[in-house]
Amino acid sequence: MSKTSIGDLLLWHYEKYPEMLIQDMVKLVYQNEFGAGHFVRSESDSLERLKAECATLSSGQEDEAFEDIGNDLCRLHLAGAHRLLSLATINRLFVHTATFVTGSQVEFEGKLGVLRQLCQDSLLPYSLPQIDQYLAQYKALGYPAVSHSALYRKLYRPAYRVVRAAFRHYHALCSRLDQLLASRQTVTLAIDGNCASGKSTLAALLAEIYDCNVFHMDDFFLPEIRKTKSRLSEAGGNVDYERFQAEVLAGLRSGDKFIYRPFNCMSQELTGAVEVSPKQLNIIEGAYSLHPSLSASYDLKVFLSIDSALQSQRILERNGHRMHRRFVEEWIPLENRYFAESRTREGCDLVFEAKADGTTDLTFQSRP
Repeated sequence: MSKTSIGDLLLWHYEKYPEMLIQDMVKLVYQNEFGAGHFVRSESDSLERLKAECATLSSGQEDEAFEDIGNDLCRLHLAGAHRLLSLATINRLFVHTATFVTGSQVEFEGKLGVLRQLCQDSLLPYSLPQIDQYLAQYKALGYPAVSHSALYRKLYRPAYRVVRAAFRHYHALCSRLDQLLASRQTVTLAIDGNCASGKSTLAALLAEIYDCNVFHMDDFFLPEIRKTKSRLSEAGGNVDYERFQAEVLAGLRSGDKFIYRPFNCMSQELTGAVEVSPKQLNIIEGAYSLHPSLSASYDLKVFLSIDSALQSQRILERNGHRMHRRFVEEWIPLENRYFAESRTREGCDLVFEAKADGTTDLTFQSRP
């Protein structure tokens, strides 16, 4: 639904909430374009408001956690969400989205025009004089944020936060992290999987929600001088797992500040030292992060897979034709051999699959 046109979205919401008034429709259009940044004064204030609102929820309210509002945004319904995620995480999802979404008045007016056209075509029950009067008055006020109507609040009891739709795909992962962070002093998460499956993107997304360190296995590929026939005969032997173990994992276990030096594949040299202060959450992302010599060091293991056609398309768009050929002929076969021989996917707690239609599905989840 996140890629659906605003017209389809308005009709879908009207079918679901048939007592929507014009202002509820306009609120939906406003959130679709601008998110809900107007609602955030500060992260701490937002969290207090969230706690107060959740304290008033009844068990009979909305069970569905996520509801699309288009433009890659969702309403995260609190009655369903607060059983899955900590309130602190829900709040950070919301605050991050508020700073991420900007919107445009020109686009907003265009979407209001679609709403008006649906009324003109009698696809929505509001008369043309009604919608024209409302929109004229609304424009004169400068297009402020809109509240739900009293009728909508009475019938549907809305209690939600607007968040990026990307979070919907990984709420099970956030739930697992919240559980671990509530019970352990340190948590180490590894994200392995097929190239172009979104490992770096997921790690960056998590870093927007959690105060964490992120390490990239691309910084630990094996120098050409060490790529002996014996070493490359190992599944996953093209990564410098020994150095990663000695510099990063040992550093995290120490609990003290430490340094590591990323490897530059182009120059075949170690670059400047990176100083790290261990945090409660530390994320390692990239192919070979779940190498058998490293796997036991992690508290949570995630695998990202991808439809092969989508993988090829992403690599082509990201890396161009010449590198695409090298991925197909060299690097993808190496990864697939490593996954098969190490049974990487089978050893993970969560497995997500990026599909050709742009969605990401949770295909496996072990018990916490």
